[in-house]
Amino acid sequence: MASRLIERLDAAIVSADDPVQRECLKAERAGALARHGLLADARFALAGLRTQSQRRRSARLSAWVWLVDGQIDHFEALAPKAKDKFRRSRELAIEAGDTAMQALASAWLASCSWNESSMTQMAGQLRETLQLAAPDHHSARARAGLVLADAYRFAGDDEASQVWYLKARTHASADGDGSMISALLHNISAMRSARIGLDDAFGRTDLDVAAKALLEAESTANYDWGAGAVALTAMVPIQLRAQLLVVLGRFDEAVALFDAYLGRARSEGLAYREPRFLADRAWCHVRSQRLTEGLRDARQAERGLASQFDADDWAATHARLACVFGACQLPDEAAVHQARAEESLALHKVHQQSMRETLATTLSEVI
Repeated sequence: MASRLIERLDAAIVSADDPVQRECLKAERAGALARHGLLADARFALAGLRTQSQRRRSARLSAWVWLVDGQIDHFEALAPKAKDKFRRSRELAIEAGDTAMQALASAWLASCSWNESSMTQMAGQLRETLQLAAPDHHSARARAGLVLADAYRFAGDDEASQVWYLKARTHASADGDGSMISALLHNISAMRSARIGLDDAFGRTDLDVAAKALLEAESTANYDWGAGAVALTAMVPIQLRAQLLVVLGRFDEAVALFDAYLGRARSEGLAYREPRFLADRAWCHVRSQRLTEGLRDARQAERGLASQFDADDWAATHARLACVFGACQLPDEAAVHQARAEESLALHKVHQQSMRETLATTLSEVI
C-alpha cells in the first residue's frame, strides 16, 4: 500500500526517543491502516497497543487506543458504537491535557453525528475542533473540513461546500493521507448521485449530468484501487453507480448491482438507506416489465421507511414508490406516496435552511 502518511509515521516511529510518543505514533499508523480498510492489520496493531497502554498507564496513549478502536468500527460498518469510543478518546485527551488529541477526537465525533443527522451535536463538535486544532493539525482539520463540506452540500450551498472540500483536500494532501482524499471523492460523488436520483424520482431528469456523474463515480473507484483503499466496498456500486444507472435507464445493470451489493451495504452500515435502494430496484423491475418483482421490492421498501434518517431520502423513496404503484395500476396507493413525497421534499427544504443557519452560527463562533 503506497501511502506517504504511513511512510512518514514509520520514519517517526524509528526515530522517536520517548516510549509513549513511539506508541502513540504506532496508534496513529494503526488508524491509517483502518482508514484504508486494512482492518485485520489495524486490529493486530491495536492488540499490541492495548498491552502497552495498560503497561504505560498514559491517558494520552489510552486516548489513541480508543480512537483507533472507533476508527476500526467506523470503517468496518459505520457502526454507531464507534461514537462512544471517540467520546471516550476525547475524555482521556482532556484528562491528559492534550488539546490536539481532543480536537481530533471531536472531529471524528462530528463525523459520526453527521452520519446520524444529529446536527446540534455536530455543530458543537466542529466548533471544538476548529477552536483547538492548530493550523497545521492536518488530520483534525481535514476531517472537520469534510464534514463541513458535506453539510453545506446537503444544505444546498454548493459554493461554500466547494470551499470546504478544497480545505479538506489541502490538509489531507499535506498529511499524505490518501484515505482521506478517497473519502472526500466518495462523499462528493455520493451526494451528487443522491441529488440526481432525487430529481429523477420527481421527473426532473438531466441525463447529461447523470452521465458525467457516472464517469466521476468510476474515477472514484479507480482512485480507491490505485490508493489501495478497500474500506466500505459497497458504497461505490450501490450509492454511486447503481443509483445513476437507474436515472440513465440502464435498469438491468442497476438491478445486477443492487442484487450483488445490497446485503453487503446493509452489513456496512447502510441499512437505514435500504428502503431508497429497494424503491429504485422496484422501479427498475417495473420499467423492465417485471411487475411482480417490482411490487415485492416496493412492499419491502414501505416496511423500512421508518428507518430512514433524512427527509430527502423519504422524498425520493415515496416518489419512486408512487411511480411503481402507478405503473402497477394501484392509483390510490400511488397518490398516497406522491403526497408524502411532496411533504417530505418540503420538509427537506426546511431542514436545508436550518442547516445553513446552524453552519453560519458555528463558523461565526470560531472565526
